[in-house]
Amino acid sequence: MLAGSIPGSEGISWLQKSQREYQEMNKLLAIAAAASFGVASSASANVVVNGGFELGTGTDSDNWTEFGGGAAGTLSERSSVAPLAGNFSHIITAVGDATVGASAGINYNSISDGGLASLAENTTVTLTFDAETNLGPGGVAFYALRVLDSSGAIVADTGLQGFGTGSITSATLNVPSFGAAPSDAYAAFVEIVVNAGAFDGSTASAKIDNVVVTGTLVPTPASAALLGLGGLAAVRRRR
Repeated sequence: MLAGSIPGSEGISWLQKSQREYQEMNKLLAIAAAASFGVASSASANVVVNGGFELGTGTDSDNWTEFGGGAAGTLSERSSVAPLAGNFSHIITAVGDATVGASAGINYNSISDGGLASLAENTTVTLTFDAETNLGPGGVAFYALRVLDSSGAIVADTGLQGFGTGSITSATLNVPSFGAAPSDAYAAFVEIVVNAGAFDGSTASAKIDNVVVTGTLVPTPASAALLGLGGLAAVRRRR
């Protein structure tokens, strides 16, 4: 006699076993989905895209805004010449003269440049990067880490911090709570700049690499969908 073919002790035993296995499977799915969602919503990660400047076209680094103005020789460009790590670094050079000062730099916004989700509320962000500087007369190098709301206003800021050659670590900033717009989204913003004075012979240069902002993002839609899958499994189990 095939188990389950005729209502009887063998058929009932097979059915009960099948139901128990089905319930256990759904229970495990629900637990796994909830656990995965918790990890996705709370784990910190690097929120800088292309912080090693390996991606780009020619001298342009993808995901970064490059700027510069001053005397001849002022530049902001991706370079494969003696990179600090990998195959590329980004070089910023400011050259002043008797008529004009100079500034060159890069900046990055985790939402508009990186295409990432908002920073999660009530979390923290910290910036690290590697630098090799060459500061001539009147030359300075500085960086800033900021948190911007959805209007672009600064809601947390390290202020301008000078730097030299070595591995640089910023102060840690707190991301505010969410609220009505423009407090509905927060971006990490990085600016790294060199300046030269308005006199002949004033120069400042820095080679930048390994830019990392450690932060926590709002869970992605994929994580929310996974949670929904876990909820569906729980509903089926209750039925």
